[in-house]
This record gives sequence, C-alpha cells and structure tokens, in this order.
Amino acid sequence: MALSPTRSYTINSVDRALKIMSILGERSGPMRVSDISRKLGIDKSTAYRIISTLRARGFVEQEPDTRKYILGLKVLEVAALKLRSIKLVPIAKPFLEELMLRTKEAVHLSVLAEGEVMYVDSEQCSGPFNVNTQVGGRAPIHSSAVGKILLAYRSPQEVNRIIALKGLTRFTDRTFISVEELHEHLAEVRKRGWALDDEETHVGVRCLAGPIFDHLGNVVASLGISGPTQRITHDRLAYLGQLVKEVTAKVSRRLGHIPGASEDRAVQPESGSHQEAVPARREV
Repeated sequence: MALSPTRSYTINSVDRALKIMSILGERSGPMRVSDISRKLGIDKSTAYRIISTLRARGFVEQEPDTRKYILGLKVLEVAALKLRSIKLVPIAKPFLEELMLRTKEAVHLSVLAEGEVMYVDSEQCSGPFNVNTQVGGRAPIHSSAVGKILLAYRSPQEVNRIIALKGLTRFTDRTFISVEELHEHLAEVRKRGWALDDEETHVGVRCLAGPIFDHLGNVVASLGISGPTQRITHDRLAYLGQLVKEVTAKVSRRLGHIPGASEDRAVQPESGSHQEAVPARREV
C-alpha cells in the first residue's frame, strides 16, 4: 500500500533545515542565529546545530566580519542542476545544433558547479583541429568564456565568493589573476553581452559565450563556442559574438525570459576586414 505524504512522515530536523534556507532566502540581508531561532520558534542551540550542518555542506555561509549567516553557493548549484534536469537541456538542444552548424565549431552548454564550469551538453563539429568538450567535464570559471558569463551577471560579493573556491590560477600569460582586473573585465562582458576567452585557458584556442536567462531574468546557464585561433580570428569576433547573443536569446525566450530590448541579428563581416571586434587585452 502506498504511503501518503502527510506530516507524520516528515523528519523534524530536515524540515527545520529547509525552513532555515527559506528564511535566509526571503531576507535581503544576513541573519543571526538568535533571529533564525526566534523566527522558527526553536531554541538557539538547536538552530545553531542545524545551521552548522548546512554550513558544512555549503548551503549556508557565515560572514567573517558580522558572524551572521546567508545562503551559500550550493543552493545556486543545486538549482542549476535541477533546471538542467527538468527543461534546460532539452530546450537548448536544437539551438546548440543550430549554433554548431552556423559556426562549424564545437558548442557547449554550461552551468555553475562548485566554483567551476560544468558542461551539461555539447555539440561537436567534425573536421580537423576541433576543440572537444565532455558532458560532465569541468573548466575554470575565471578564464573560460562560459565561466565569465556565469560570473558577469552576479553581484561583486557573489563573484568574490565563487572565485575564492578555486582561486585565480594562471593558465597562460593572458589569464586574469587579479581580482580587480577580473571585475573590470566582467563589467565589459555585461556591457557587450558576450564573453571572450582569448587564449586565456589554452594557447591557440579562442572561445565566445553568451548568457541564458530564465523567466525571472537570472542567468542560469551559458552557451559558448570554442575553436582554434586560426578559425576564430579577430576579424570574426564581432560576428560570432552577435551570433552567440542571437542564439542564446532564443533559448532564453523559450525559458520565459522577456528581453528589455530587441536583439540585432548577427552580421557576417566583410571578407578581408581587419577591424578588431574588441579592444586588445593587456597581458597580465
């Protein structure tokens, strides 16, 4: 006989932990243990034990200065994985295929996972010198185009917490290893609407990516292309960047996002054009 999901089958400690995360999510600022215990109607020691457990698993974080508590990054990661399992991948799949066919380069769909980028889907293009990405594989968030997108639309404080998990490892002489320079670069990414990995992770490889928004306007994933610098040249960056924006806007609309302004369609650059699509980046 099937059991009905009534209150008699709930576990009090789990129920309280979930209520604590809801309370922290509803508040605009950090909270003390005493505030949380009073809100739940439980004693302070019980609240502290539950919060400590949530903190150990990354669902709650404690501010070092105030000693107050806020939601942890693990909540975002679980939400991203849930989105992926429900609708993101099947909705995005045809648009990955479209972008691969239009660019003739590898295309990948990524989400945030424990301070890194995790590939949740990809489309590979046949031919020589292709960049392959494995579903389930990871990439650094600060040097990859898909990672920069996942950072660029978050608050500076949240960005700092994310990059603190893995640090700013130097992969090439073009990798950002300064927090200040990375924040300045992310502001440029937001303004432009797409991100560029200009040989910052692998020498000889360039990648571009754009944001995927949900119905609330949150960036829940990034969609990018990767290829050798011989094919993804500076002459093509403006076209490819606009193309990525065009395709990610289609995915976002399927997720219920209503853009603030209409996207312009990508315009292929004229043959022989040598205009830089983005300012030359100072080497670190």
